[in-house]
Amino acid sequence: MLTESFHKSGSDKFLLFAGSYSGKIYKIPLEVPGRPCNALEIESNIIYPIAIDYDPAESKVYWTDGRLKAIFRAFLNGSSVEVIIQQNVQIPDGLAIDWIGRNMYWSDAGTRRIDVSRLDGSSRRGLITTNIEKPRSIALDIEERYIF
Repeated sequence: MLTESFHKSGSDKFLLFAGSYSGKIYKIPLEVPGRPCNALEIESNIIYPIAIDYDPAESKVYWTDGRLKAIFRAFLNGSSVEVIIQQNVQIPDGLAIDWIGRNMYWSDAGTRRIDVSRLDGSSRRGLITTNIEKPRSIALDIEERYIF
């Protein structure tokens, strides 16, 4: 049910990945064989993208930047870049977008926390703030309401 909803929200099927050392975010179409990946034309400097996720409801890509110590978003075409979270961020290693609940989750190995906020960065709060050493990747199972 949610998978169908996800694919209906976007115009095509693709994979996004971060090229940390190139400072770029790439898009690979999944249904076009032999087509090379292309870097998104983000209208802002990206220095060291680490984690990325996508919101098909608004066609926005979200990413963490390890050197800028912040979380950003932009439309898939690279326009309208926004800094979403910049305060109290040290090493934002993981990022997961709940595109249905309209929340963003991220792990920070520097602050040793997993935080959550609305997609615009509002209503930020600590989700896991103790007994966690170096949280890295984070993933959501939206149907089952789990965080991994």
